[in-house]
Amino acid sequence: MVYVAILIVVPNLFLFFFYFNEKMGRTSRIRKLRVGSQHFRPLVIDSNPEFVELCKWMSANGWNGASKDCLKTKPAVFSDTGRGLMAMSNLAPNSLIVRIPKNLLITKEKVILQIPALKNFKMTTAECLTFFILISKINGLYSSYLSTLPKSFSVGGLCESQEVAVLPKVLQDKILCNQSYVLEKYQNLVVIWENLFGPTLTLECFQWAWYCVNTRAVFYQDSDIFNMDGLENNMALAPYLDMFNHDPHVVVKAGFNKNSQYYEIRSSQKIKKHQQVFINYGPHDNQKLFLEYGFITPKNPHNVVEFGINLLFDLFPVNSLCFVPNRIALLKQLCKNGNLFYSEEGFSWNAQIALMLLSCEDSQLSRKGFSPLEIIPDKDQIKLLVSSSTTSSFWVAKSLVKDILNVLNACVLDAE
Repeated sequence: MVYVAILIVVPNLFLFFFYFNEKMGRTSRIRKLRVGSQHFRPLVIDSNPEFVELCKWMSANGWNGASKDCLKTKPAVFSDTGRGLMAMSNLAPNSLIVRIPKNLLITKEKVILQIPALKNFKMTTAECLTFFILISKINGLYSSYLSTLPKSFSVGGLCESQEVAVLPKVLQDKILCNQSYVLEKYQNLVVIWENLFGPTLTLECFQWAWYCVNTRAVFYQDSDIFNMDGLENNMALAPYLDMFNHDPHVVVKAGFNKNSQYYEIRSSQKIKKHQQVFINYGPHDNQKLFLEYGFITPKNPHNVVEFGINLLFDLFPVNSLCFVPNRIALLKQLCKNGNLFYSEEGFSWNAQIALMLLSCEDSQLSRKGFSPLEIIPDKDQIKLLVSSSTTSSFWVAKSLVKDILNVLNACVLDAE
């Protein structure tokens, strides 16, 4: 539904591109190299000191760096993604790509064993791992691993306030919510930090450690002793393994093998020698990838355009006959459930119900106990409703907006 996308983007369109053009310098040129049409041969970087030290440290702690399994991939720099892992031979489907022994996994249990005082505080696994990275950064432990972690991140929560202000409203809300959540985590953790160590922990240091965990942790079942419910538990940091990049089209089998006591990843697809080896972080759309990991992927099959009740008011003016008070109340009730979006597959179920609400008879809506979830969407009726809300003039305007986007994008690229 292009109308949805245009209503979301257009209000801040010129301001966004002006700011984008003014602020992006050397970093933008790196991004242009990654997403442009120019490609260069992958540059193997396994001889770089940080990776040499990482392999030495891992080999000394149970990872046989000379074994056949461990030589299947090597760190390399790719034109489209930056650092990743490259296949050193042709890999058949179901090939074992990498295996990391349990004793090299950094788990909540391991952190608490090394920092026993943390047992006195109620902490999620993500908080414990963040604490561990911060402590290790200070005392020099695990330096061989920490040196391979990113020095900075491009996640949504690190946007400056003036940058957030020029983004579409739906993205502003997500970023502000993320920033508020991370700030709350910082405030909780800083109390524990000062209780144990005294000196104040800065927000900047916390953010770096938090995003190291949030962007790189793998699923790992916490032990029964430390297991807690919630999204921030059942995770671990896995050195070397966390250098795999994401591809939404890739299918892999990943998890901890209780028999071998290794965390293993197998690819379900054929991989050619010198190709980048990808894994799949999950069925995330680009908004989720940006907010959680700091990147987007082209032609992402999971992409969606989210919208809320205000967009319906824009599509169908409040003073129109379809917006009687009861109808507005029912729309608000439905929107509380969320899941209003448009994807390549069409409108989500809740979005279809919302649109159907606009064409329901008043007598049906006024029935006592009526719930929006009783509505069975009719695709033909929805198509008629949406198409009737636009004029031929609008479709020309849509083409104009596309043209404006192309011109502004060309200006940005020329400026770089």
